[in-house]
Formats: sequence, C-alpha cells, structure tokens
Amino acid sequence: MKEIIYIQAGNLSNHIGSHFWNTQESYFTYGEEDSVVDHDISFREGRNLKGEPTFCPRLLLFDRKANFGALTSGLYGEGEDTGEGEDTDEAPGKWSVVSNIYMSCNNVPCNRNGDVVEYRQERIPKSSYQERLDEEAELMDSEPTADAGRNRAKNNHNIRYWSDYDRVFYHPRSLHRLPDVPDYENTEGDWMGGQETFTRYNEEHDVMEESFRLFVEECDYLQGIQVTNESSSFGGFTHAFLLAFREEFPKLPSITFSLLSSATPSSIEADDDFGLRRVLGDALGLQGLKELSTMTIPIQSPSSWSPGPWLEDLALDRHSYYHTSALFSSHIETATLPLRLKEGQEDTSKLCSILSWETDARFAHLGGIFPLSDSFDFRRDVGKNLYDFSALPQATVTDSDRDVFSRIDVSRGFSPSHTSSYQSWLETQRLQIRSFQAPAIPLPSSFPSFFTSLPTRPPSCTALSSLSTTKRTSILFSRYASQVDECIKRRRDMIQRMGLEIDDVKSLRDELWVLEDEFKGGESVLNVEMDEDEN
Repeated sequence: MKEIIYIQAGNLSNHIGSHFWNTQESYFTYGEEDSVVDHDISFREGRNLKGEPTFCPRLLLFDRKANFGALTSGLYGEGEDTGEGEDTDEAPGKWSVVSNIYMSCNNVPCNRNGDVVEYRQERIPKSSYQERLDEEAELMDSEPTADAGRNRAKNNHNIRYWSDYDRVFYHPRSLHRLPDVPDYENTEGDWMGGQETFTRYNEEHDVMEESFRLFVEECDYLQGIQVTNESSSFGGFTHAFLLAFREEFPKLPSITFSLLSSATPSSIEADDDFGLRRVLGDALGLQGLKELSTMTIPIQSPSSWSPGPWLEDLALDRHSYYHTSALFSSHIETATLPLRLKEGQEDTSKLCSILSWETDARFAHLGGIFPLSDSFDFRRDVGKNLYDFSALPQATVTDSDRDVFSRIDVSRGFSPSHTSSYQSWLETQRLQIRSFQAPAIPLPSSFPSFFTSLPTRPPSCTALSSLSTTKRTSILFSRYASQVDECIKRRRDMIQRMGLEIDDVKSLRDELWVLEDEFKGGESVLNVEMDEDEN
C-alpha cells in the first residue's frame, strides 16, 4: 500500500478539498463493480463510537473557526473538536465569560463571588444540501432523488462555507480550528504572524505528535504528503508546518499546490502596502518551498485568469470559491490520479522524478482542459483551450513545446475520436509526454451546474490535466524578483513593519533571480510582453 497524507490550509484550499474529497467518495462502488482507485491510499479505516467501520480522509485540515460552518465530527458523536456528545468550550456554538472580570474591565460594580455567566451564540444551521443528504441517509431503502440534492448544491448563493457541500466525514484529529482574527485585523501577507500562529497552535495542541504522527503510524508504506495551501493567509503557517515536518521526515516526498494571492507582481504600486505585503508573502512562500517541498505547483488567483475560448463551455463565477475551487479541484484531482490508481505503478517520488529528470526543477505548472467537448480536435484546438493556471497573466509565450522540459498528461473519459486526435497531436510534439488514461471525472451532486452546453450537470465529465516543468516559470520568478527589489529600494519601512530583516529580503531577491536563471536555461524562446512601467 502507498498511502498519502493530505494537508489543507486556508479557506480556498478547503473549498478545493471539499470538491476533491467528494470526488474520492464517488469512487466507492459498494460492491457494484471494481473501483479504479485504491481507497486505502487516501482513506483510513476506523470505527466510530458504536463500533461501526468508518472510512475517513487521511487529512490534516487547518482553517479559522468561522470558516467551518456547521461541520461536526458526526461519525464520532456530535462534539465539534473531541467527538464527544457534549459541546466543548471551544465549539463555535458556545462561549462563556466570567462576569466579575468582564464587569471590572468595564468599570461596572460586581460581586466577587466568581459567578460565571454563559453566553451562547446561535448554532450555524446546516445548508439545504446537507439537510438533503441527511434525508437520503435516513431513506436508505428508497431510491435517492439526485435532482433534489443537485438543485440545492448548484445555487452559488446558497453556499456559505466549504462544509455546506461536503459529502465525507472527518476524523476528529483531522480538524484544526484556528482562533478567528478580529474584524479590525487583516492577516493576508503576514508572513511572520503566520509562522507564530502555527508555533503557538502546535505548542497548545501538539499537532505533529497527536495528529500527524498518528496518521503516519497507521500507514504501511507512506509514499508522501500532498499539500494545498493558501499563500496569502496561510503561507507563513504552512512554512512553519513544513519546517516541523522536515525535522522528522527529511526525505519523504511532498507535492505542494500553492495558491498565490491576487496581488500580481510587477503590477503593484509602490504606495500599495497591502498589495506589496501579499507579493512579499507569496515570494517568501515560494522561496521556502524550494527547500521544503519536493515539487511545488504555484497556482494563480482566479481574479487574474485571462478570458478566452477555454472558458466558453462554463458559466463560471470567478468571484465564487464554490465555482473556482471546483475547477481547481478537477485538475488537481486528475493530475495526481496516477498516485491513487489501483493498478498504477506510480508514486509521489516517481511523479516528481519524471517532472525534474532533465533540470532538477522543483517547480511545475498545472494546466488543463475542462470540459472537453465531443468535437474537440487536439491539433486544431489544444493551443487555445489548454489553460496554464500557473503562468502569470501579463506574460505571453510561444506556442512551442521547446519551452517545456517535461510533461505528464492525464486524460479522463476520452472517446475513440478523442484518443485518435490526441495521439495524432502527440506525434507532432518534440517532447516525449508521459500520458495516462482514466475514466471520466465523476461529478457528484455537490458539483456546480455551470456548464453552458448542457441543460443539467452530467454524471461525469471528459477532461485533460497536465503537470509540466517549463521555461515559463522563469517569468514568474523574474517578476517577483523585480517587485522585491523595488520594495528594497523604495519601501524599507514596510519591510520592517512586516517584521522582516532587510538582509533577508535581499537574499530573497537574489535567490529569485537565481531561480529565474535556472528555468531560463540559456537562450530563451520566451516572448514576454512587459508592462510599460517595466520598460
């Protein structure tokens, strides 16, 4: 067995995670037919309080308490954090205040009798989709009415939290609720604050020993970890987690999908403190991941997506985490599917080796086509429909495989005509692309109904996802290096307010330039259109 432990940190990461785990749940066939996926790679078997067998994701999930919504550890009781039947003091639905302390702090006379006054917040109600799932669970003898669940999940306005459309149960030690941030604070780009948050939380809850190590000890052969983190709000936090992880497991392979902030380097004005802070946070995160992660896939914010033919078949709301995370999850799930196939021979180490065999690169790009229409022709359409989610939007590149060092393609549900078209296109490529074939992506009722060419959401979807190491990454590091250099020259005051040392930021800039040179690889075939303010 080749188990994977998954790490999710941040609100968007957990939206992606909800879709990802819903897809994994849909692979369970319950005796009807063999599944293509080995469930034991991603799920752990246990027993609930009634002694019934359970399957839960092998996962550590980090987010602010306010983002968990109505989620409970249902398999292990109704408790939010412990799995016990009673609410705990840390549960979102309850908090208490010692009355005499409160009154003395507000200059209100009080008795010194130590009375405790308990205040209860209203418990967050379940989403309509979760209510429907509960009804279906109670009516196991009848045929589930998928349309009802579908109608409740597809409405973007009904989605409040990532847990609103979750279809799996989590083990209590998977869920890590971090203290909420006051409304008057903004922690995006707070690199040092994120590291302090993890250090403090780990000291209080012993995450590495009580959660992570216990998952490790359950594994027969742990192939690695897969991390999805939100750089702007959990970049420093994830960095501190990976530092602790590497102290114990220095050679264990890891793949990290780093969700970059909406602050695009080279487009931020010198007086935009918030934007510069997020750019620096992203740059520091990438610098750290070079040493801490075997392979890192930076992913650009949906706000920076370039419009084009690749979006024509989707009525996608780029401002909706529910929508954008569904697209991200489809490609992340597909690109990493070879690691979970029952008959597959790949593991995390091999996948990273394939991507880095020519350059020792530790950064790759995620790209793909979703959905793939019936009439899609690769030689005609792939150039305008395969979108690179890791490339910066301002940079244009030549449509040539000479830019690519290595590439892995995973196709889902290809028809014979798709397969023929794809094979014909492969023959025209200089690069030898490693390709995998798998059934179409299952779309559970929790998936958005945002397909323009179909009246309703189909049960599955044809798609192509790819991971590649490419010279295009040099543009990313060049833009970050230039922006960091501007900060050093013009905004040292902001750097100091972030708690950073000037010398450390200079080292950051120099390392970004080194990474740019490594990926450029001598003579470049890139055609980069720089903004006017960079000329």
